[in-house]
Amino acid sequence: MGKSIFISHASPEDNDFARWLSLQLVGLGYEVWCDVIKLRGGEDWWSVIENEIRNNSVKFLVILSQSSNYKEGVLKEIAVAEKVKKNSNDKQFIVPLHLDPALSYDDINLELLRINSINFKSSWADGLKNLLLLFEEHSVPKSNNEHENVSEIWQNIYLRDKRPLFEEEIYSSNWFPVIEIPSVLRFHKINYAIPKDFDFKELSYPGLMFKEYLATFAYCYDFMKELPRTTTYNQVESIEISLPEIIEGTFSSEFIQNREAKKILIVLLNKAFDHAIRHKPVSIYQMSNKVSYWIKKGTLDKDKFNKIQLVGKQLDKIWHFGISGNAKLYPELCIVINSHIWFTNDGENLIQEAGKQHSARRKQGKNWWNNDWRNKILAFMQFLAESDGYIHLEVGSEEKVCISSEPFQFNSPVRYNDPNKNNLPGDDFDYDYDEIETEVSDSLEEPTE
Repeated sequence: MGKSIFISHASPEDNDFARWLSLQLVGLGYEVWCDVIKLRGGEDWWSVIENEIRNNSVKFLVILSQSSNYKEGVLKEIAVAEKVKKNSNDKQFIVPLHLDPALSYDDINLELLRINSINFKSSWADGLKNLLLLFEEHSVPKSNNEHENVSEIWQNIYLRDKRPLFEEEIYSSNWFPVIEIPSVLRFHKINYAIPKDFDFKELSYPGLMFKEYLATFAYCYDFMKELPRTTTYNQVESIEISLPEIIEGTFSSEFIQNREAKKILIVLLNKAFDHAIRHKPVSIYQMSNKVSYWIKKGTLDKDKFNKIQLVGKQLDKIWHFGISGNAKLYPELCIVINSHIWFTNDGENLIQEAGKQHSARRKQGKNWWNNDWRNKILAFMQFLAESDGYIHLEVGSEEKVCISSEPFQFNSPVRYNDPNKNNLPGDDFDYDYDEIETEVSDSLEEPTE
């Protein structure tokens, strides 16, 4: 009996899991034989494999998947392993690893069905723990020399097709440029006209208090309906500050510091964005520090916009793609759009249990990669835009903010091969796709006196 652990798998379908498992075991000091880390080409590969199973293997691991279940090469390897098992004292020489959730127990090879398999379907990490326990129980030997091979395997094999490629590529961001903005920020001295505990959301245009002034983009007469006592207001008392100077950081006065003016500008832009989106055919979810917008089932034709799915099924639940937005001044004036996934049972009412939302979000999000997230953000923003391709924010009767539905793009001197669900690890990594968001350094709470 040998000392090596043989890993049998469907190639190329299960190559990435085989590489991952090989690297884990090698890193823990075990000798491993797997074609994805051993065969380099030019070998009489079947004679090499057969010799390895017959003479050098202490355990034979077979990865169970829909692909491996019918692969001729895997079936031949299992046949050799069965002969080795019969001639050895190890009744657990063959260890099936059930990887593929789509492979039912009824379809598993009859010989392997009689053997207890180790479950890797729900978690690679948990499967590995159980496999290591079996190795300990059976005193599977380790080799100190194998540690020296980890770096070579990682660099030359596991990262073989995952290295940066030194070729230019254009990347889309989640920064959507503000194309048009008023030229000034206005401060109207109408504190006397604002009732106590007044809800500023009731104003037609975004505004907030700074000292005894109403800070806004709009002219003073835009508030006469909501604030009747402003009809006698003298516009001479208003203060106007250049927005370009605020954004560039060149403004300075005793009335307000540039830092405070920037805070106000961000809050007003966020208020304007929220006010505009609320008037679109979207639903609203109030998060702890932001608002997310999502689309009910049936709002869109086939729940798609520009052929991109924004509402879909997940077993007994329905997922809804959502966004939230925050203004950013530096290094570009833009609205940063972050992604969310929300779930309902009926397509209209969000599931209230946070645990169910979180679990469903992880399950759905792990199947979406960069292209999926980007395309959904773009489709959602295009859904919000008018026919001219812009999202218009009314910030005054004569003032508006225009946001492009096309994001900033960046030219990179390197690129990489896009990952997909077949070449990345499973859901062992506890990502919360609702929390993985671009941080907005300028996102600030509303300033007060």
